Amino acid sequence: MALNQRSLINTARLFGSALRRSVSTKPTGKSYVAPIIAGSLIAGTGLVTYSLSKNNFNFFPAVQASALIEKRKVEQTFIMIKPDGVARGLIAEIIKRFEQRGYKLVGLKMLVPSESLLSAHYGDLKDKPFYPGLVKHISSGPVVAMVWEGKAVVSQGRQMLGETDPLKSKPGSIRGDFSIDLGRNIIHGSDSIESAEQEIALWFTKDEIVNYTLPSHSQVFERVF
Repeated sequence: MALNQRSLINTARLFGSALRRSVSTKPTGKSYVAPIIAGSLIAGTGLVTYSLSKNNFNFFPAVQASALIEKRKVEQTFIMIKPDGVARGLIAEIIKRFEQRGYKLVGLKMLVPSESLLSAHYGDLKDKPFYPGLVKHISSGPVVAMVWEGKAVVSQGRQMLGETDPLKSKPGSIRGDFSIDLGRNIIHGSDSIESAEQEIALWFTKDEIVNYTLPSHSQVFERVF
């Protein structure tokens, strides 16, 4: 049964009230989608978003709503080819795998990372016994830092990399095909959307991330976002 615009807004208002009661800290600039989105889109009505920080509602017709829903699925992830991967000449092969999958390269740089940069990047591992050796290895030569974009690229990127321990990685994954030892697993990839955002901000400035559309986009994705 189709829902009209007033019904959608009323539902979103109730949803917003529940959010205000359940969230202690107000995030900035985030929009929350009313739970009836799927039903309303199927019915061809539209979409209502509620902004917690601004305490307001926005209504989008069905066509605009479909585009917004697809855009929410686009992610960016941080991928770093470590010095052992660079030294073994695997840069082109790794880039090729992501491009062949259909993901878009939007940031790329080669650098020898400083210990301060790696300290920030691997901050959660500082108490681990292997941390000093890890920093020494990653700072021993050039790395290739990349930002890849596409639908579910964070989770799919991790699958493409394989397990942290190459011996547990399946053939067909990057680590499963090109590495053996845990301390020389050639590549790093963000493990969540949140960590991807943090790592991208740490390694790249906003001006270093390029926004463009690949000609093959419509052949990879069913809907344009």
